[in-house]
Amino acid sequence: MNARTAIFTVLSIKPHKISELIEKLPYSQYTIYKTLELLATNGYITKRKEKGNVIVETSKNYNSQKLREIYIKALTYGIDPEILLRESTLIIWNELGKTKTLKELQKSTGFSYLWVRNIVIFLLNSDLAILKKRKPMIVILNSEHELNILLKQYIEKKDNNKKIYYEGTIPFERLIKTPTEIEEILYQKIDGSLTIKDTGFIIRGEDKLSVLESVDSKLSLERFFLSEIKTLEGVEDFCIKIIASEKLNYDRLFDLAKEMEMVNIVGCYLNIINDLKKMVKSAVIMKFQKNVSKQKVMFLKSEKKFGKGGWEDKYEAKWNVDLYLDLGSIRHGVRSI
Repeated sequence: MNARTAIFTVLSIKPHKISELIEKLPYSQYTIYKTLELLATNGYITKRKEKGNVIVETSKNYNSQKLREIYIKALTYGIDPEILLRESTLIIWNELGKTKTLKELQKSTGFSYLWVRNIVIFLLNSDLAILKKRKPMIVILNSEHELNILLKQYIEKKDNNKKIYYEGTIPFERLIKTPTEIEEILYQKIDGSLTIKDTGFIIRGEDKLSVLESVDSKLSLERFFLSEIKTLEGVEDFCIKIIASEKLNYDRLFDLAKEMEMVNIVGCYLNIINDLKKMVKSAVIMKFQKNVSKQKVMFLKSEKKFGKGGWEDKYEAKWNVDLYLDLGSIRHGVRSI
């Protein structure tokens, strides 16, 4: 369960002081502050002051209250709301209202057969779906399940095509600066919205939140890209935005990737992004391809627990990587630019 799911779940049960969230949850102070800002920006939570303390709670609007019910009900049935409310899960969940085989689901959703099968098994194991036929495998929704009833009510209310899951794109700007540069920004933006990573220092204003990260020396865009590609937020958001900015020096990126033994990972990622939307010259990807190392590397170890979707084979063979990426989230990030 990620931080935003855990925090929203706790707040769904009862309001909390921010200090209580920091004490109770296994996430850094910075992560909790950042996640609270994200939830507040999306309208899922509100903050109020009470006896000198900041209290956070779920918003009183319909969407937040319905999500609150869904989160609590999911937990009571031993279902991870993070997996349940993923875009791919909800798309397949919605398709189970029609009688379809797994191959038909694959065709109608655009997901790989293995990804469809993994989600269907998750829904079956959660008792949210019922096996109607084994060969070919046909699964239908368990219409009597309390959680399915809540999801159906919520989706029908939001029939204006708005998504009911958390957006993958992150609504703040991220600034990697030296201490001197941060000092200057503090004076410039003291009336805005900003926070400094790992300090818990946060100021709220009406403009977009600026997250300042301090580094000893000025970090090049290429080095920043290589640090972000190792993180979930990086591969699903920041790295995509950097590529789209067209400011990357790919020769410098290649040299640094080679120095840091990351040619396989970077080349694989650029290949995946380019297959979704042409943003990188073929010659760039070819240069990385010609220098793939013989040592197999794992790409995004943090996501290994979620397994694979079945789409990875051609990239793993081409780039000599053990690949653990959520293609749906990366696709969403590409579409958002």
